[in-house]
Amino acid sequence: MKTITFYSYKGGVGRTLAAANFALYLAKLGRKTVLVDFDLEAPGLDAKFAQFSGFELPAEQKGLLDYILDYQEQNTDPGTIKQISLQIPIPSKKTSPLWLIPAGQYLSDEYYRKLTELDWNLLFSKKRDGVAFFQQFLARIEKELQADFVIIDSRTGITEIAGICTQQLPDEVVMLSPLSSESIKVSKHIKQLIEQSAIAKALGKSIDVKVVVSRVPKPKDLDSFKQRCCQIFETNETKLFFLFSCENLEQEEFLAIADPDNNKELVSNYVRLFYGLNLELSSENIRAEIEQIGSRLLFSSSLEKSEEDVLELVALYPHPDVYRTAMRFFRLRENTEKLRSFGWELLELLPTDQEAQQILAESYLSERKLDKQDKKKAVRVIDPLCQREELNPEQAVRYADILEDIEEYSKSFDVVFPLCDDQELNDDIQIQAKLIAARTALKLGHTEIAARLILDIPPKQLGGSLIFLAIETLKDNGDLEGAFESAKQFIRRDYNPTVIEQAASLAHHLNRVKELEDAIRSLAKLRISKDESFYQNLKDCGLSELARELQKSSYKYSSGHNIK
Repeated sequence: MKTITFYSYKGGVGRTLAAANFALYLAKLGRKTVLVDFDLEAPGLDAKFAQFSGFELPAEQKGLLDYILDYQEQNTDPGTIKQISLQIPIPSKKTSPLWLIPAGQYLSDEYYRKLTELDWNLLFSKKRDGVAFFQQFLARIEKELQADFVIIDSRTGITEIAGICTQQLPDEVVMLSPLSSESIKVSKHIKQLIEQSAIAKALGKSIDVKVVVSRVPKPKDLDSFKQRCCQIFETNETKLFFLFSCENLEQEEFLAIADPDNNKELVSNYVRLFYGLNLELSSENIRAEIEQIGSRLLFSSSLEKSEEDVLELVALYPHPDVYRTAMRFFRLRENTEKLRSFGWELLELLPTDQEAQQILAESYLSERKLDKQDKKKAVRVIDPLCQREELNPEQAVRYADILEDIEEYSKSFDVVFPLCDDQELNDDIQIQAKLIAARTALKLGHTEIAARLILDIPPKQLGGSLIFLAIETLKDNGDLEGAFESAKQFIRRDYNPTVIEQAASLAHHLNRVKELEDAIRSLAKLRISKDESFYQNLKDCGLSELARELQKSSYKYSSGHNIK
């Protein structure tokens, strides 16, 4: 049995709600779980389950306060733990029992009278031995309720209860904190107390503390934010988690794990935290459900029904194995949107999962129309494959193209340059490799490399700054005819004043002005321009007659223009 305490120095950070969600999550995963409301001065853990029809504390229900007072007064074992526990009716037949040990009848005046009788000094005196009592309390839970996990909702602040909940009872503490300077300062202090606790050491424990930064807006740059929070709380990133602000929770508290499909972002935050606790979670329920779905897929003629089964499984068990099943299923269904959705859910929990990386990478590499945000996400999954040299040449060229589009020029060049001299590649892939390498080399200031590469690229595929470089390179090599042909081909498909200037200079030198004029006429047919700079460009290049001819052609159907 493992005991985990949820603690916060101050209230209002979602501690009790997180504990309730975690207990429900464990029950869904087939683990027998007991929730203990140890916030005796401000109880109410039972209220988190009010959305489950018919659940409320029975009028005669006793709780933890009654149990402790029995021991304080009688100095004897209060007896069975079942007298203060009740089962929460989870509306699903596929979950394991979830038990609650409430604080007591906290809505009655009698409860607060009893609270004033609680004497911690007596409980932990030699007359009572409170340490042994609470160890027996856990032992009874394990024996009588056969619990796999005990989840404790602790009192806030620096109190006797908080000390019991964070230093004596737990194997692990989940400490929630906002980013206020006061909470940070005290949370760090308490974290240190827990990790160095003499009580824990006397009991043979080494209590692990996880820090949860709670109810803060989700930042755009999560990695940088996480690094900053690690420094603030003096913890490493494997022990730092986030529960980001949720607008719906500001209106009304609810158990997100009870209905994961309607609260995906919040569920994702919770599951990342829960899975990060490094628990040996049973997956018996999950494996059984996955096997049943697999069997139905083999014999079912309705893929729509199978899809419903998969989505229902995700809603019931937000877990890596389920996300993997959903990712594989929607890959078969060629549903890119859902494939990526569940693939990323899996990677959020298992960042180095190679199957998810591979499937997501293939998805992005096979799509030609990605927006900038998708390209940045694509890099996160393609790069590990590239580092492991698992991309084929075509995929490597596509990856380099994506990197170039998001202005990762150096990385793009490094990916694609080794392919430029690979004689085993087909011509199309090699030309694409050289184009990307030439463009990125030029961006990086490697003009000589770019100039060498473009000599092997057909002029019709060159564009932008590469065509300028190609023309100048051919001129420098003494190939004026080749330079003119390249300029002429480019002019036939696009207008660029610099290229026209280059071509005009060559045409006059080679006495091939008529060919240039024909190329410009072809361009003009595609682009009947009213831009005066177009004609002025021609005049500046010594092509005044052509400028007047094209201008007349452009305006012949317009009225009110005097062509001189």
